[in-house]
Amino acid sequence: MKMSEMIPIIFKVLKDPKVIGTTIAMILVITFANFIVNYSKKHKAPKIKKPAAAPAPEKQEPSEPRVDMSEKDA
Repeated sequence: MKMSEMIPIIFKVLKDPKVIGTTIAMILVITFANFIVNYSKKHKAPKIKKPAAAPAPEKQEPSEPRVDMSEKDA
């Protein structure tokens, strides 16, 4: 059989609705299987807890009043 005789037969086979339907079905099955193999759940990013705001330091009053030496009475 020569190549020129085979080409029309190949086109008739490729144009057959059964072949087209089977090809589409196989593409869908392979695509779905590829999706399942590569599927992974997205991990939620861990929530970063903000450190509790430290209370403002209270002002401490000096225990003894300061004495200015320049104004000291002698």
